[in-house]
Amino acid sequence: MNRSILFLSMLLALCVSCKRIEVDFSYSPTTPCAGRVVTFSNLSTAGEEWLWNFGDNTISLAKNPKHIYKKPGTYIVTLMVDSVKYNTCAREITVYDTVPTFVCSTDSILHYQEVQFTANVYNPFNHSLTYEWQVSDNCEVLSSTTTGKELRVYFKSPAAEETVHLHLTFNGVEHNITKTFAVHLTQAPAIVMKQNDGTIVRQRIFKDRIEDIKPGLAEDNALLAATSDTQVNFNGKLFTASQLDEDITGFAGMTIQHMQLDAMAQKWYIHTTDGLWVANFDGSNLVLIDSAATGALYADTNRNRLYWATASGLKSMPLVKSKNNQFTSTAVNYNLLDNITLIAVDNNLR
Repeated sequence: MNRSILFLSMLLALCVSCKRIEVDFSYSPTTPCAGRVVTFSNLSTAGEEWLWNFGDNTISLAKNPKHIYKKPGTYIVTLMVDSVKYNTCAREITVYDTVPTFVCSTDSILHYQEVQFTANVYNPFNHSLTYEWQVSDNCEVLSSTTTGKELRVYFKSPAAEETVHLHLTFNGVEHNITKTFAVHLTQAPAIVMKQNDGTIVRQRIFKDRIEDIKPGLAEDNALLAATSDTQVNFNGKLFTASQLDEDITGFAGMTIQHMQLDAMAQKWYIHTTDGLWVANFDGSNLVLIDSAATGALYADTNRNRLYWATASGLKSMPLVKSKNNQFTSTAVNYNLLDNITLIAVDNNLR
């Protein structure tokens, strides 16, 4: 009987030891700041060995350790119990700066690309707090206000030094924080346009926005001279705007003034007195794109964009790919130039 009791006791102890440990912890204060003590409380259901990783390249073997973060930021704290990787709990902890400051969303600012500045204020007791951001004329503000915790902007030109200023009033005390940043050049293709007075201008195309109109480069004249929207060489045959309506039945009776061919998709883009149209190579499925088109057009097959001139400026949309030439794209206005006579695209990134 005694041996049976001893065996059952040992079996019970073994089962208890095999039970998975629930690992958990908390920390205080819940809004810690750099340079202050953070106390970690081990809430695990069992265990005899502890390994804490505080996310700043420091560790502890104590059951309930205390730690001081030297710098503000967001850290991942991990607790492992009894050296078993399954007995692990990880939590994110945000450490604030005792002195109000602001941070930038990127380490490298590129012009014409959105960046965000965010105020970082240690305010566990919800004291009164106001913000007022100031930036240069080179900075385009995207946020709805300059008096919020965050400011979204983009810079219109590269700059060796750009200053961002935050005037912050916290619990009646004023703080003035100024930081300088370098704004680097973003490489992008450019639309080159010739106006009816011979002036050449260019406008670069960025991912989310369009650059302001800039003067043309010396080589832009040669680029435009090599571009034609009145004739196309394709498969050894020359197609001209004046004879296209004669060669292709689908265009019969149309007065074609400008044209472009997307050879890969076998699509014609033609400008007539009635507007801009797209059609298949044989002239079938003729569909109107814009009745307000006034002349010059360019099909950029490298970047899948169609550009055309109107009285209200340059427009663009993706090239049409459907067999019936129906499209759902909405045209985007790139500028307000009303006298564009020739369009080209410079795909050299600069």
